[in-house]
Amino acid sequence: MVLFATAAHADNNLKAYPLQAAVREYIEANMPWPPGTARVDFLSSEPENKNQDGHVTLRVEPAGNVDFIGDMAFLVRSLKGRHLTRTDTVRARIEVLQNVFVATRSLSPGTVLTDHDVRTIQKWVRRIHPQAVSSLEDVVGKRLSTQIPAGAEFQTFMLKEAPLVRKGRMVKVVFDNGPMQIITLGLSEEDGIAGSMVRVRNITSNKIIYARVLSDSLVGIEY
Repeated sequence: MVLFATAAHADNNLKAYPLQAAVREYIEANMPWPPGTARVDFLSSEPENKNQDGHVTLRVEPAGNVDFIGDMAFLVRSLKGRHLTRTDTVRARIEVLQNVFVATRSLSPGTVLTDHDVRTIQKWVRRIHPQAVSSLEDVVGKRLSTQIPAGAEFQTFMLKEAPLVRKGRMVKVVFDNGPMQIITLGLSEEDGIAGSMVRVRNITSNKIIYARVLSDSLVGIEY
């Protein structure tokens, strides 16, 4: 998307820095971030001899990176009517305010995380880490796979699905064929996360059956 901005603004700051103002306007109109969650610093000064007589239209477009975060370059073309009079490059740094999820205390591997283990803070960032956690729901209820000190940021590689069924623990087994449902007890032969199939020993018959993990200590067999 291309934004057209005119240098003929009443605002004094826009008059003093029309190219930077046009770039800022372009960023705010096209960035994927909510209003008020991005800040822009310019890495290059306003080009000299920018003032031109008459009405000038500035056409802005990104050069290269179009993620609207980190360091970006923008081409600003000055036009009088349909005639291109000059092209300038304006470099900017965009920082985005993101929610970051950190540990409230030192946590050991194997910990199943609760609300009390996680704190949400806001942080200005220049890049989105590929393993960044995007929401509190992505952390709470997960099992920690590594040691993490207090204040450290959670990342996706640290988090595993927590077993809802544990090896050697009793589980409820639901037999469901639609019109009829039977519930009995079993002994899980292995750990299992939500949706996985596990071996369960039927307490009544002592036979091994395969059931799907439905919730905490609950497995189901469908016919």
